[in-house]
Amino acid sequence: MSEAKQDERDSQYEDLLNSNFKQQKLAAWRPVPTIASTTITFSIFGIIFIIIGVIVLIYSNKIVESSIRYDLLCAIDRECEIDLEIKQKMEKPVMVYYQLVNFYQNHRRYVKSKSNNQLSGKDLKVDEIKSDCDPVFLNEHIYKTVAIDEDKTPLNPKDPANPCGLIAKSLFNDTYTLNSNQKPEGFFINETGIAWQSDIDMKYKMPKEMEKKMWLNTTNEHFMVWMRPAGLPNFRKLWGRINEDLEPGTYKIKVNNFYPVSEFNGEKHFVLSTVNAFGGKNSFIGISYISVGGICLVMALLFFFGYKSHNKTE
Repeated sequence: MSEAKQDERDSQYEDLLNSNFKQQKLAAWRPVPTIASTTITFSIFGIIFIIIGVIVLIYSNKIVESSIRYDLLCAIDRECEIDLEIKQKMEKPVMVYYQLVNFYQNHRRYVKSKSNNQLSGKDLKVDEIKSDCDPVFLNEHIYKTVAIDEDKTPLNPKDPANPCGLIAKSLFNDTYTLNSNQKPEGFFINETGIAWQSDIDMKYKMPKEMEKKMWLNTTNEHFMVWMRPAGLPNFRKLWGRINEDLEPGTYKIKVNNFYPVSEFNGEKHFVLSTVNAFGGKNSFIGISYISVGGICLVMALLFFFGYKSHNKTE
């Protein structure tokens, strides 16, 4: 290599080392907050949040709901019939929920008590699920004696419970039917499409050969819905949907009342609700937006009057 070319390369390398990029001297925008810009920013965000909150509240107030607490009306392990009064027309689709009160699904030990590998269809041994599902990892912990296959294969009490864990063991198992004098044959409640599609497609699998080892069908969508723990002690979970309009009147709910709630001083409610673009009835989100918007406007006013007061004293 000639001396001229080497000098040219050395020069290019030196220029590269001294470039603004290497020396971290690239041009940058460094905004300097002022009283005016801060006041305008808080005002804009405050107005935006309040507008969003009002819109959410308006849509939430359009939701029509009807519910009844039934744990005090029905004896446990019995079928009972209760009346539900609908005062406003409910346009389809009408969502059917069950609501539990004072049930802490967010307890850390409860939330962790499951085996994702087992739920995905793997045949695991006791040692492989014990740490994940403790204290419910054997069939004897579930109090189930037969499998879900057609032959009702007896389950060995010392075999691994499938599914295992506290969440699975506490599965909500009440069932409902709905009819009225105008439709004594009953309304069809569609119980499919209630779980997350990702859960249906990927998370829960049940190989055919596993049926004789399982006490519960893990591909049932009610099970999938239950396996997503609620964050608060009072919660609703989707049970199905009715694709018919419900006119005002008295409706009959037949409840197979299996799920005990007296042990944790809980409550059970049957809920019918319409939905819109923002989902079901939820005033909390709208109120939260309005509250945050109000705080932003108050901060904007404090900055503005503080600035004015400061200028007067100078």
